[in-house]
Amino acid sequence: MFSRSSNAPPAARPKTARGAPGLSFIGAEVVISGDLTTNAQLHIEGRIDGHVRCGTLCQGATGIIAGDLVADEARIAGLVEGTVRARLLVIEASGRVTGDVAYETISIAAGARVDGRLARAAALEGDAGAAMLIATPTQGADAAAATLFSGEPTRIAAE
Repeated sequence: MFSRSSNAPPAARPKTARGAPGLSFIGAEVVISGDLTTNAQLHIEGRIDGHVRCGTLCQGATGIIAGDLVADEARIAGLVEGTVRARLLVIEASGRVTGDVAYETISIAAGARVDGRLARAAALEGDAGAAMLIATPTQGADAAAATLFSGEPTRIAAE
């Protein structure tokens, strides 16, 4: 009943401290000053004043990252004050990002706030100067629709 062996296959077992992914939790009462790097899953409810690099990030509504974020997968429900680079990115309704965002796949819930540019990145590996496509509205035949994306108030009248 309480043996050390597990019936779960090796891939399903959580990895231990010997360099393999696990889970690290930063509680709401914790403040970290400095960069944080791990290959593991990271759950942040507290504040990190520095850059974060991790395999998988789950940020709670009280979590704050005052620095850049690089992750393979990230779920943001708190505040990130810096650039975000993630292959799979989910920004919850309570999530706020003040900086540019580079992603391969993104989901932004209604109510979330992003103050920066969104860029779909073909390859996030390598240096920060990797080629990215940046989506911006164009002024064309439908200028009123393009103005909606500029953040300026727009008045649309029915004819």
